[in-house]
Amino acid sequence: MQSIYFVDSDFTYELSTQSILSIRYATDGFSFCVHDAHDKLMVFVHEPYAADSREAVIAQLKNYLVNDVILNLRFKKVYLMPCFSERTIIPGALFNKANVATLYSVNQEITPDDTLLYHHIEKIDAYLVETINTTLNNFVWEHFPVLQIVNEAYPFIQGALTKALHGSEQIFLNIQADFFDILFIKDTRVQLFNSFNHRTATDIVYFLLNCIKECDIQKEKLHVSVFGAATNDEKLKELLSTYLPTPYFAKEPILNGILPGKEINSSYFIHLLNLHRCGL
Repeated sequence: MQSIYFVDSDFTYELSTQSILSIRYATDGFSFCVHDAHDKLMVFVHEPYAADSREAVIAQLKNYLVNDVILNLRFKKVYLMPCFSERTIIPGALFNKANVATLYSVNQEITPDDTLLYHHIEKIDAYLVETINTTLNNFVWEHFPVLQIVNEAYPFIQGALTKALHGSEQIFLNIQADFFDILFIKDTRVQLFNSFNHRTATDIVYFLLNCIKECDIQKEKLHVSVFGAATNDEKLKELLSTYLPTPYFAKEPILNGILPGKEINSSYFIHLLNLHRCGL
C-alpha cells in the first residue's frame, strides 16, 4: 500500500481544538485521521513501513509525533490505537484493580517497563486489558493532554456488537499482517474471542474452520464478516467462499470518495476511522 497524505481544503489549522484526532500504529505502518466538529473526515494519512520489533515501532511513532505539523496541533480529543495481539479480555465478575496484573499475566507477558491499561466493554460486561511501554505512555501524554489509548480490538469488538443480530450466529474476523482476531457472537451474546498468528490465507481458514467445529456452529446459517489488511487477498476470498456461504468483506466507502484514483484497501482503516465513535 502506498503512502497517503490527504488534507481537505476546508481544514482550518487554527480550529483544530474543535476536531478529533485518531492515530493507529503497528509493525506494518502508521496512520492518522482528523474528524471536524461535524464528524467530517478532514485529514487522512497513511505511511506504510515494516518494523521488526516493538521498539522500532515506538521509534517510528515518536518520529511522526515530533515532526508532523498536524500532529503538533491541539485537539478536542486524541485517540491512540496500538494494533498488537498482546491483550486479553477479563470478565467483569473477575475484574478488580488489585488483581488485574495477575489476571493479565495468565496468558500475556508483563514487564517492569510496562503500564497496564484497561477499558470496560459495557455490552458484554468485560474489560479489555493491554500494556504500553511506560516511557512511551508518558511521552504521548505529555504530547497530547487529552488522550485515550486503546488497542484496535476495542473498536473491532464494539463495532461487531452493534451489528449483532437476534437469532443468528455471526463470526467477525479482524485480519492483520501476522495475526487475526476471531469473534463469535450467538444471538447477540459473545461466545468466543481469540487471536491466532498466521502466515498464509490457509492458516486463517484452518483456524476459522476449527473454531466453527469446536463451537458446534452450523455453517449454513453462519454470517461471516471480514475486516483488515487481508481483505484484498484473492486466495483468502477464494478459500472462504469455498467453505462458507457468502462471506462479507467490509469496506469503508468514504475513502474512495476523498482519494479518487488511488488503490487502497479501505477495510484496513475501518477501526481507525470509527475509533472516535466507540464511546471512550
